[in-house]
Amino acid sequence: MNEMVTMNAQELLKRYNAGERDFSNADLRGVDLRETMLRGIILRGANLEKANLGWVNLEEADLSDANLKNAKVNAAHLRGANLSNADCTEASMKTAGFKDANMVGVKMRGAVLVGAKFIGANLRGANLSKTQLDGCDFTGADTTDMDITNAETTTVKGLVMSREQKSWKAVDK
Repeated sequence: MNEMVTMNAQELLKRYNAGERDFSNADLRGVDLRETMLRGIILRGANLEKANLGWVNLEEADLSDANLKNAKVNAAHLRGANLSNADCTEASMKTAGFKDANMVGVKMRGAVLVGAKFIGANLRGANLSKTQLDGCDFTGADTTDMDITNAETTTVKGLVMSREQKSWKAVDK
């Protein structure tokens, strides 16, 4: 699939359940795929803007270069997924699991990531500026050159930050 092909949730699920995995460049804007099993799906370059992917199993999925702006990805399973250079600007990804995910260069500016797990993830060069990272776990993650400017980092675990990077909101009076 080279050009953008528009499809709805029913068509995608029907084709996925029939064994198809490559939905690269699919236009899935606003699609509701809550609580579905899409393990190993290829959504490279797909448009998932404002899609609802809450509680979806996207383990080992390829979402590289995908547009996930303003998407709801709360409690989704993304273990081992490829989100390199994906645009997740202002997405809601509360308690999502990104264990061992490739997130090199991912754009998550303004995203709500409260309670998300980035254990062992590769976040080199990722933009997490202005995100809500309360309760996130970065244990073993590669955060080299990750931008956390103005991120809310209260109770973050496993993230090494310089004094300048830390959020002091609670003590700023």
